[in-house]
Amino acid sequence: MPQPIVLLGLGATAASGEFALTQIASAQPVVLADTAAPAWARPHLDHHLHVDPADGPTTIAAVKAFASAHPLHGILTYTRDHLVTAAQIAEDLNRPTTPAGTLALCTDRTATRETLAQHRVPHPVWDEARNAETATHRADAIGYPVIIRARTGSAVSGLACDRSEVPGVCDRMNRHTGSQHPHRAAAFLLEEHLDGPQVAAETVVLEGGDVRTVAITRTTVGPGPARQAVRHCVFAHDSLLHNRILRQTVARTVDALGITLGVLHIEMTLTTRGPHITDVTPHLPDDLIPLLVERATGINLPQVAADLALGRHPNLVPTRQRAAAVHFAYSPNSGRLRRLALTARDVHPLVDRAAITQEPGRHVEAAACATTQDRLAHWVVAAETAIDCHTLLDQVTHSLDADIVPASDAPAA
Repeated sequence: MPQPIVLLGLGATAASGEFALTQIASAQPVVLADTAAPAWARPHLDHHLHVDPADGPTTIAAVKAFASAHPLHGILTYTRDHLVTAAQIAEDLNRPTTPAGTLALCTDRTATRETLAQHRVPHPVWDEARNAETATHRADAIGYPVIIRARTGSAVSGLACDRSEVPGVCDRMNRHTGSQHPHRAAAFLLEEHLDGPQVAAETVVLEGGDVRTVAITRTTVGPGPARQAVRHCVFAHDSLLHNRILRQTVARTVDALGITLGVLHIEMTLTTRGPHITDVTPHLPDDLIPLLVERATGINLPQVAADLALGRHPNLVPTRQRAAAVHFAYSPNSGRLRRLALTARDVHPLVDRAAITQEPGRHVEAAACATTQDRLAHWVVAAETAIDCHTLLDQVTHSLDADIVPASDAPAA
C-alpha cells in the first residue's frame, strides 16, 4: 500500500533537490508543499500544495487540512528553515519526528554550541555578535584567523585573517542573508580557525537512539575569505568509519542535542586534540553529498530519511564498495562570463554527471569572494579509491572552457 509523504520545500539547489526528490518519489507518492513546483519536479509529484513553507502557521493549517481528506503517512524536509514547521506538523499528526523544540535548538548555531559546551562535546572557541563593530572586538579576543558564520540559515561562512578583514566578511554575510531572507537581521557566530582536515559524518539516528555513521565526507575548501567547498569525496573504506573517538564524538553530539530520529550531516575538524564539531545539519545535506554516498556505498540517504519519516526501518546495508566525488568550479577572477563549455563526458567514462550552472552574460565573483551562486559548473566521478576520484576530477577540470572578462576590463553600461 503506497504511503504518501509531504515534502516541505525542494532544498537549496536544484541539483541536490532533484536527486533527493527522485529517490524519495521512486518508493512513495510525494506531496510538495512549496510556493512553486519547477518543471523538473512535476513528474515526480503526486500533488502540489501552493503554500509558502516560511509561513509556518499557514503551512501547518494547509497540510493538516490536506491530511484530513487524504491519507498522509509522513512529513519531511531537507531545508533548515522548514525543520521546525515540519516537526510541528508531524507532532500534530502523530507521525515520527524529532521534537520541534529540539530542532529549533539545532537551527540556531549559538544555541547548538551552548548545548555542546554544556555536555563537554569538543568544539571551537566561539562568541557571537550582532554587528561588524562588535564582531571585530569579539574576533580580537578569540584570536586570528577567525571563522565567521551566519547564526541561522544556510551554512555560509568566511575567514578573517586580521581585524581589518572582519567588516568585509560581515558585509558579505549580510548581503547573503538579505538575498536569502530579506526580513531577517543578520547575526554572526565567530569561532577560532582550527587546523586539520574538514570532514563530516553522514549519520542516521534510528528509533531508540541507535546512532549509525554510514559514511564520511571529506571536504576541500577554496581560498579565503569565502572558503567555499570546492570538493567533496566519499570513500566506502574510509578509515574514519572505524575511528572510535570520532564515533564517540558523533554519538555524544546527537545525545547532547537530543536528536531522536533523522538523517544528520555532522561537520568537524580533525585536530591534533581530536575531532571538534563545527556545524550540525539535522537533515539531508546539500552539495550532492547524498548522491556521493549512494554512488560509493549504495546507501540511499533520501530514501532513508523518507523511511524514518514514515515510521519504517531503513536499509543501511552497503551494496557498493568504492569512492565518489564532486568538484565545484569557480572563476579565478571576478567579471562577466562571456563563454562557458564543458566536455567532461569525453574525458573519462567514469564521469557520472556534469553540469554547467551559469549562463553567458552573468557576473561571477572570484573564488575567494564567491557564494554557491557563483559556481560555474560541477562534475561527479566514481572510481575504486578516493585517490582515483581526485585524479579524475583534476582531468575534468582541464575540460572546462571559461572566458571571463575581468570587471576592470568590462565596458561601462
